[in-house]
Amino acid sequence: MKDLFPRIISAIFYVSTILGSILYGYKSFILILIIFCFIIIIEYGKVLRKDIGHAKFVEQGSKYVQIPGFFLNTEFTPLCMIFIFGLLPLKNNVMSTEGIQIIIGFSLFISLTISFIHLYCLFQNKQLFKHKILSKVWPLFGVIFSFIVIIYSILTYDFDNIKEIILSYLFLVWGIDSIGYLIGVNYGKTKLFESLSPKKTVEGAVASIIFSILYGILISLYIDINLILILIFCIMTCFFAIIGDLVQSKIKRELNIKDFGKLLPGHGGVYDRLDSIIFSFPILYFIFIIYIEYVS
Repeated sequence: MKDLFPRIISAIFYVSTILGSILYGYKSFILILIIFCFIIIIEYGKVLRKDIGHAKFVEQGSKYVQIPGFFLNTEFTPLCMIFIFGLLPLKNNVMSTEGIQIIIGFSLFISLTISFIHLYCLFQNKQLFKHKILSKVWPLFGVIFSFIVIIYSILTYDFDNIKEIILSYLFLVWGIDSIGYLIGVNYGKTKLFESLSPKKTVEGAVASIIFSILYGILISLYIDINLILILIFCIMTCFFAIIGDLVQSKIKRELNIKDFGKLLPGHGGVYDRLDSIIFSFPILYFIFIIYIEYVS
């Protein structure tokens, strides 16, 4: 618990930044998302440049494939992608509704595919970077396309109408992480996935689920949606948020690092703080789309 105070200060700064951007408008929120994604790419890139095995991979790839090999095996391509696709929505009347839907569909496909690969490796205890023909930069593409899904999903609806839903989702994820951490550190005894995340406990996970249910009941009093649907959504959010944290722990374990950065004391880097949202949002948004199209 010695890192509790810096953890609280960092969380206040991080939460205040996001809330302020949302309240100011959709463009400021998108801009903050782009900045966060940019920082994550830099954090990941710094880790890869210290990885001797990856450095040799990039050198060999650049030798045989020349320029494309270098760009695809470093953070250069993800940086270009987030700037190109991220900044487009900030320009008025640049994109059509059809164009937005195409980008969301493609980004969802890539993001979900990478998520399923993570899940397979996690539960089958497979190595993420076992195949030598693949660069260690590939998980970063999951991050990029997850951010693109978040950014463009905002454009699909009137921001003033969905602002409450976005805030509800964020507070839910933050609550899941915080309650799980506090209960796990103070009362947790049964490890949830000790080989990847020693601090994650069954007690913390159960506390997060209970919080999600209570949160769902509270939210149902203010949002005109069926209580059962809200509870299902909250429980799924909890499940995927926890899985997202475990997935990132696996990435860090195989890259031989503790955290991706030190920008947020007590949490690590921005990637360490946003892992639950990065993993859970595309999956939940896909489920939401399926429900709207085929159930409601």
